[in-house]
Amino acid sequence: MPHRSLPIERIYLAHELAEPTFGDRDDEIFYGRRADGRRSIVRQSLATGLAESVTAEPRPMGGIGYGGGIYAVRAETLVYAGTDGRLHAIHLETGEQRAITPAYEGVAAPSFSPCGRYVAFLCEQDRRCNVLLADAGGDALPVKISADPWYAFNPVSSPDGSRLAWLEWDQLEMPWNETRLRVARLGKSCGSWKTLAEAIPAAIATIGKPRVSFAAPQFSPDGKHLAFTSDESGWRSIYVAGPDGENPVRIETGEGEIGLPDWLPGMYGYRWSGDGANLYAVRRRKSRDSLLRIAWPAGKVSELKSDWAEIRGLNVRDDRLVYVASSPSSPPTVVTREADGAGAKGAPGAAGSGKAEVARAASIVGVINRESLSEPQVISWKSQGGAETWGVFYPAVGPEAERKPRPLIVFIHGGPTSEVPLTWNAQAQYFATRGWHYLCVNHRGGTGFGRAFQDQLLGRWGVVDIEDARSGAEHIFQSRSADPKRVVITGGSAGGYSTLGALARQPEFWTAGVALFPIANMYDAVMGAHRFERHYEEGLIGRLPEAGPLWMERSPLTYVDQVRAPVLLFHGTEDKAVPHQQSVDFAEAVRRRGGIAELVSYEGEGHGFAREENRRDMIQRMERFLEKYVLSLQR
Repeated sequence: MPHRSLPIERIYLAHELAEPTFGDRDDEIFYGRRADGRRSIVRQSLATGLAESVTAEPRPMGGIGYGGGIYAVRAETLVYAGTDGRLHAIHLETGEQRAITPAYEGVAAPSFSPCGRYVAFLCEQDRRCNVLLADAGGDALPVKISADPWYAFNPVSSPDGSRLAWLEWDQLEMPWNETRLRVARLGKSCGSWKTLAEAIPAAIATIGKPRVSFAAPQFSPDGKHLAFTSDESGWRSIYVAGPDGENPVRIETGEGEIGLPDWLPGMYGYRWSGDGANLYAVRRRKSRDSLLRIAWPAGKVSELKSDWAEIRGLNVRDDRLVYVASSPSSPPTVVTREADGAGAKGAPGAAGSGKAEVARAASIVGVINRESLSEPQVISWKSQGGAETWGVFYPAVGPEAERKPRPLIVFIHGGPTSEVPLTWNAQAQYFATRGWHYLCVNHRGGTGFGRAFQDQLLGRWGVVDIEDARSGAEHIFQSRSADPKRVVITGGSAGGYSTLGALARQPEFWTAGVALFPIANMYDAVMGAHRFERHYEEGLIGRLPEAGPLWMERSPLTYVDQVRAPVLLFHGTEDKAVPHQQSVDFAEAVRRRGGIAELVSYEGEGHGFAREENRRDMIQRMERFLEKYVLSLQR
């Protein structure tokens, strides 16, 4: 079969799938879907495959931080967070819809009480994020449970409704650095309340330690245990404690991380089975996910075999699993699976037991020619000072790949506390199938490689990330016949910051740069940042005002006169995380001293581009830019 480069339609027409869950009926699932900038919640039949959107206006949108934690389903009621700052309830049979809360600055993470009469949720208002309880029928004003923390995430009720657990952290922290769990005793079960006023906590227990990140509280089905994750051991692991968080015991699942950093509410890396005899967990090790079953209380771990490399949004009903999965050759797909062989009281069956996974909905539009795709590999190399750094490398494929050396694109992820997993990467495949080597750098300070690796970025952002980008490119020059005269750096958000920083601090090394919604001036960026990461940079660079000179030194705009390579910038005019003016100022500064800077501004777009026409335009402009300033160069 002749080689076929990945069509551009596979990028810009793709849609996002998130937060899958089972309905109360055995034959249906729900999930969030976003296409062309519009999000909806979809109900899909497992028997027929037929799907319908159950939301209209206001559109669903998690309004806490950067979204997530959009909806919850119980019986015939779906509750979701709307763009108007309210929780809305929809009756799934009649279609009747009503707001059940007043309007706030943002709401997210609704969670039904066991009796079904109340909904715990997150509410952002007046520079605080609290846990509130609402009447599911909208017949009473919500009641505040927490005591004005800087941020709260993921409220969840105990099975009898007498306890409520959630996550909190303070103003100068981020949830992957230091958090605490709070467990409120509500006095009596929710089914016996006559009014919401009876939900006021009688006592609140706190689970926390300095420089430890706790997350993802979940009560066991019998209410006797509270599970959560913690990175106290150096790896994000599952702990199981008493119902108030007392006497926690760590479950040993081997090297790797259970769950991801809490960038969004509603993210869980594990779930209890319906009978409490097992926990199901997703473990990430060396950029690849595996699905685990953990017998409780024995703690014996078995791996459920799967061809998927990335698994997100795990949800469980009884011993049935649903999640969004992908692999290097398969775009994100909603998958259902029955994990057979659990046995009585959680005795695990043979590793790999379980009925076949069944795909229910795919994110891609169009057929993928898998024979023409690049086969990525997880690689590592030594960076500055001998530090180990990781990445995912997509070698060039197709007719051009035989002509050596190949041009190289080096991609830096956002966050910067994030990771690029071994999974479907449409942009990497787009360029690799057109003859480019493509390296995704998992630089020091990202997650997925343990707490010690993550902490290497503290105080050193703008240093280790660009060191690791350069050393990664040099590794590919030496090992994969990449062309040092045609090497491009690119990334978005924090990756855009690293891109501009590399162009300014290593001007002789890079041939060109492409930066999406990048930070150029640290002072201006933090003043315009979303409250969620208002103090994020202070941990990554230094506390203000003492570290003011260092902030200037780490700002790419400070060294813009050193930029020699052409740079292409993309930015949305309504970006609330990194102001659009950041790219305007950097582009103008490059042009003033005679350099090449092209700026593309997308009206109405935020921190990332949701509209199909803009996503297509971005790839096309990037390809033309690279053709003009990189591929046209003589080897």
